[in-house]
Amino acid sequence: MMQRMSGPVIRGRVWGPADRSGGVLDDVFVDARRVVPGLRVERLQATHPGDDDNVYFLSVGSGTDCIQVDSGQCGQAPFIVEGVTRTDTSDPAEVLAAICREFGLHKDL
Repeated sequence: MMQRMSGPVIRGRVWGPADRSGGVLDDVFVDARRVVPGLRVERLQATHPGDDDNVYFLSVGSGTDCIQVDSGQCGQAPFIVEGVTRTDTSDPAEVLAAICREFGLHKDL
């Protein structure tokens, strides 16, 4: 079970299927949307031009339970997936597997 993020839910703008980061993370999100029913992806909206906005929040439906996915510039490695556990990786397949695990799904890769 995922941890509930404490405090107010601070998220960014909805990151739809047509939105692109320009990196391999785009493919991860395409696959994740296919295997996680009702997956919602939001991208952090940085308040200052120098802030890192390569932070994404994934949830199912309108719930407040979510996982966080961080990437390098333009959706490239390295990646961090944080929910109940933390996964640090440069492998997009491992990112997808971690997302599936966090949502209680088992994805054989």
